[in-house]
Formats: sequence, C-alpha cells, structure tokens
Amino acid sequence: MLTFPFELTFCIGAPRSGTTLLSSLLSEGPTAFPMLPECTFITRVIQYYHDLVSFSDKARFQAYAVSNEHLATILEPSIEKFVLTAHSHFKNLSHRNLILKDPDLSIYVDYISYFFENPKVVCTIRDPRDVIASFLEVRNRQGAKETLNSLVALVYNYYWRVSQSAMAQQGKIHFVRFERIVDLDEHEFLALENYLGYKIGRTGFQKTSFTIDKSDPTYSDNYGNPIISSHVKSTVLSDGERTQIQDAFAGYNQVYNWWQ
Repeated sequence: MLTFPFELTFCIGAPRSGTTLLSSLLSEGPTAFPMLPECTFITRVIQYYHDLVSFSDKARFQAYAVSNEHLATILEPSIEKFVLTAHSHFKNLSHRNLILKDPDLSIYVDYISYFFENPKVVCTIRDPRDVIASFLEVRNRQGAKETLNSLVALVYNYYWRVSQSAMAQQGKIHFVRFERIVDLDEHEFLALENYLGYKIGRTGFQKTSFTIDKSDPTYSDNYGNPIISSHVKSTVLSDGERTQIQDAFAGYNQVYNWWQ
C-alpha cells in the first residue's frame, strides 16, 4: 500500500462531464499543487492489474503473479515512481494536496484502494444529454462517425461502473453535481471541501502546470475562461435524440432529477 508525504485526491467521472474543470478547481486551493495533465500512465498500470487479475489463466497467474496481493506489490513501484515524478516538478512548493485526474480511471475506481491508502475520490455527475452532446461535438472535430446508441452505451457504462463500485456502496466517493458547480452553488463547494478537508477554488484554471493544447479535438472553449452557467440547451441533439437519452438514463434521473 503506497503512502506519500502529501495527500492524493483522485478526480473521476465520465469524459465530457466536467472533470477538467473540477480538477482545476481542486488544484486552485491554497494547499494544492498546480493542476497536472491527466494521470494516464497511472491509470494504465491499474488497468493492467485489472486485466491480469480478471483474464489470466490460473497456471500462468500462479506462476508469475502468485496472488492478487503479490501482483500489486510488483506493480506498486511503477505507480509510486509516476506519482513522485509528477510531484518532483513542484519540489520548491510545500503544499499538501496533489490532484490526479483521469476519466478512464472511473472504470477501475475500486482498484485505487488496492494501491493507495485512504484515497480521496471525487466524481463529477453531469446531465447525460449534455455529456453526449459534447461527445458528438468532439467526434465531429475528429472526423469520426459514431451512432447515438454507441455513445449512450459508452456514457452509461461510466455512470454504472462508478455507481455500482464497492467504494460508492461504502460511501467512499464524493459525488459532485456539475450543474451546481457551474452555477457557483456555495453549498456544493462547501460539501466538497468538507469531504476533502481543504479549500478549493471558485474560478478554475488559475494554477496549472502545463499549457492546454487548443488543437486537441477534446479541447473546450470553456477551458481557462470564467465559469458559465449550464442552463444552455445544446443544439447538437434533436428532440428525439434527447428523448432517447432520457429513456436510457431514466433510472439515474430518479436520483439526480435532471429533467421532469
């Protein structure tokens, strides 16, 4: 189990659900290190652990990995070095909180606790109609064709994997409503700070350790700009497509009440 002389906060959620904004707000607090790019390398090691545990044949696994616990000790040094390397860019700072953000880590959220002791995990929840509309805009910029059905299935999987995780069932994930954050709902900010135990920002993108690539198809014009309200209906989706998404996420709407 890895421990560090600073605290780690993991920021997860479906892609296009506001994880970048939330990560920037978490990193904006006075005790937080500047915002890092997505922790893809760490996610890939955790994914590798998941795949070996889930899909290896018994004889090979016992020969090389022995047990789940032993396999974790084999991979821990790589994860530790990735974290310490990221932190080394801030060696002149005496801050306490390092934010690691990656939407893909949502799929493997339960495995975070296999490697990190008492991790703080925050997950953004956004109206799936807006998430899928944003996905469609990115796909268009990429010149990729993707059906609405496939995007609904993709986004639903992120919501389902996090909500059904053991960490969520045990109350170890703090869920953040994206719409309340962009509406600057102070109750939402205070609840998040109470969970984290440290102050966060209210502006976003004020402390970043890298330059955001504007040529990236996933780039949003909102990055680096003042927070804007979420109450703007996307024109990407037709009324029929919006209804299709609402039908698919009707169960989650009972919890989050995105629409009547």
